[in-house]
Amino acid sequence: MEELAILRGQVGTERRHLAAVRAACRAARPSGRKLDGAGPFFTAARDYLLYITGRLHSQDLAHARLLRPRVAAGSEAAALLDDLEATLGELQAARQALGDSRDPVSGVSTFLDFLEGVLGRRRHSLEPLFAEHYTIDDWRTASAVDADSILEERERFAAVRAALPPGVAFDTGS
Repeated sequence: MEELAILRGQVGTERRHLAAVRAACRAARPSGRKLDGAGPFFTAARDYLLYITGRLHSQDLAHARLLRPRVAAGSEAAALLDDLEATLGELQAARQALGDSRDPVSGVSTFLDFLEGVLGRRRHSLEPLFAEHYTIDDWRTASAVDADSILEERERFAAVRAALPPGVAFDTGS
């Protein structure tokens, strides 16, 4: 398999796993009804969300930093990068609040509201910029995918899966 496909495939897997954890968290707390034994699940989910959104934040920030000098100031591409960087600032604040939360259930719920309300409305399609400006070295730098990161993500995702409350399942889209 081509290296670029491997790197992008892992980033895609991380994003699918994030979506699966989000959906499982919502299913574990529908309409304010608590499921018995959900505390450990929400603790594992909080830890995973902090980890994976930290990776995605770093990846997107690296994309912005690599692309910024390659696009014309005042262009549509520059405006896209401005919006991406502002959104990443909001993500950092939301991650900090999640990490500081004493109650994992409410912390995760608030964070998911942010993900869906703020990030869900923004689609920073950098694909045209990647096609025009990116090299395999850029992908290596920005993705931060290596054997250790793959194993750590798998282990953290497995911890969330192991803590799923009865009646809640993952849909990883794969």
